Parts: sequence; structure tokens; C-alpha cells
Amino acid sequence: MANKSIELYQVRDKAIKVVKIVEERINKLANKPKEFETKLEAIDVEIQNFEDKQIAISQSINEAELASGSTAATASLSALGVTVATLGPTAAMGVATTFGVASTGTAISSLSGAAANSAALAWLGGGSVAAGGGGVAAGNAFLALAGPVGWGIAGAMLTASIGAGVVANRKNEEVAKEAIEEQKKVELLARQLNEKVIEVTELIELTEKQTEGIYLANLSLTGMDYSLFTDDEKYQAGALVNSTLSLTAMVNKEIRINE
Repeated sequence: MANKSIELYQVRDKAIKVVKIVEERINKLANKPKEFETKLEAIDVEIQNFEDKQIAISQSINEAELASGSTAATASLSALGVTVATLGPTAAMGVATTFGVASTGTAISSLSGAAANSAALAWLGGGSVAAGGGGVAAGNAFLALAGPVGWGIAGAMLTASIGAGVVANRKNEEVAKEAIEEQKKVELLARQLNEKVIEVTELIELTEKQTEGIYLANLSLTGMDYSLFTDDEKYQAGALVNSTLSLTAMVNKEIRINE
């Protein structure tokens, strides 16, 4: 799923570049209908929404870099900052734009079990943030993104902890119970995410197809004065604007994990 999220982000980033080319072309079109102006404004809003997400991730990248090597700073990272620290900037960008910045933060803040946290951080972050210990919430959604291998490691680490005597002592029964409950949540979320793979894949294919269609339609539209267009050319121009607006909405579509 993480790879699919990255692929979707890359496709969307390319789509936005094509949209900006089309937008510039339509803006230069003389005597265009007022309707075009209204839709161009809507396109601008969608572009801004996408770029706002990119800015939020970039800020979290800086946040994670500043916290690197500092346990205290790492512990104070925002949920999105932890996403960057554990998944890396590219994957974090993909995940946050696929599932939404807000829902990403909520999911990443929900993991409380120390054993599951350590497993997620070690698996997703290569141990770089694991020094922060159980106080850093890794996020069960992102352990689940690693698939069965990811949450299998959580179980393996829990078993290893038991073997090492960390949870063997009766005083730590609550810790063991909590870790087991966290593992169950991760497994459930992994199954939910697997169900979303098809939806993400279809969105990738649809976005690619729409982007290519708009790119070719823009190339085929000649002339810079709408009033001189034939009826067929006017129809093509209108279809281009409508399709471009549709694409920008598609670029901002977020997949809901629990739906």
C-alpha cells in the first residue's frame, strides 16, 4: 500500500503540472465565456488545496530533520512529523495525500502500546527514531502499510520481549495485554488497507488516463480567440475546461480507511 500511495502521489503531481499548462492556455484565450473564468477559479482552489498538503508535509520534513538525534525533540514531533520520521518524506507525502493529512495524523496518534510502537519505528524508520522509545506514537496505520510482514514483526518483537523477560513478570501483565491489543488493531487495519488497494489502483489508472486526455486535447486546440472558434472548437474548449476541473477534484480525492 505504501508503494501504491507513492505511485498515486507521483501521478497526481504530474497531473497538476499538466493542469497548470492548460490553465495558462485558457487564461490567454481572448473573448472566452464568463463560465470559463468561474471554472478557472475553481481549478485554482483545487490546485491550492493540493499544494497546501505539499507544504504541510514539507514543514513536517523540516520538523523531523530538526528532531533527528534528539530524544526530547523527537518526542514532541507532531503526528505528521512522526509519519515523516518513520516512513521517510517520499512515502509520507504519498500516504498523507492519499488518505488525507488530518486522518493521517489521527491514525498515527492512536497507537499507545510500547511494544507495537517500537516495532513500527524499527520496521518503518530503520530504528532511527526508535531511540525515543514507547513515548513516540508510530501509528498503527503505518505499521499496517507495511503489510503482513510489518505486523508480523510486531508480533515477533512482542514474543522476543516476552522471552527477554520484559513482559514475563506479573507486574508487566498490563503492558503485555496492551501490546497484544495494539497488535490486533494493527492486523485489523492491515486488512482494511488491503481492501483499499484496488480503489487506489483504480484511482491511479483513472488519473493517468484523464491527464493524458487533457494533455492531448490541449495540444489539438488551436487559436487564441474564442469568438473566432467554430462550433466544434468551442465545444472542445468547453470540454477541456470541464475535464481539467474534474481532474483537479480527482487529484484531491482522499481514500477513507475505515469506509
